[in-house]
Amino acid sequence: MDIRNIDDVVLVSGSSRIPKVQELLQNMFVGKELCKGINPDEAVAYGAAVQAAVLNGNQSLKLQDFTLSDVIPLSLGTNVERKLMEVMIPRNTKIPTKQNRTFLTCHDNQSSVHCGVFEGENELTKDNNYLGGFSIRDIPPAPKGVAKVEVCFSIDANGILNVSAELMSTGQKKEITIER
Repeated sequence: MDIRNIDDVVLVSGSSRIPKVQELLQNMFVGKELCKGINPDEAVAYGAAVQAAVLNGNQSLKLQDFTLSDVIPLSLGTNVERKLMEVMIPRNTKIPTKQNRTFLTCHDNQSSVHCGVFEGENELTKDNNYLGGFSIRDIPPAPKGVAKVEVCFSIDANGILNVSAELMSTGQKKEITIER
């Protein structure tokens, strides 16, 4: 996402009243009017109330023309060889969402793979937040690049992350659910 994708800039929280903050935002979002019509102290509570109504199935006429999209704030990914972060779901992706990717073994006769789950924007997993993980063991001996592991990251409408991995040759499957 970049600045061209932003339609409106809504100021929320007390810090948005600081003139320097407003000036910096106006300079960053040239040509866009800063939306100050909502009380900045009430905006977050108002949004939370609307989200609660939507989640409870409220069909009020006031909500019919209102679209509220929840997004993930940080990229979600897994570790690959040399501890690099492989982004599965980029930050600011609307939820619910689901992404699958196939990974191959990196070594001859590799007997296990660890599927770590991370959030963050850094290239190295050690610089991101570790959320959990699991291992698939007893991979049948094979040359590197032969054994395939299908990894799936899925986030539901409530923001609950489910990560699964399946060894394609045997059907062995492991998964973890992360609620925050």
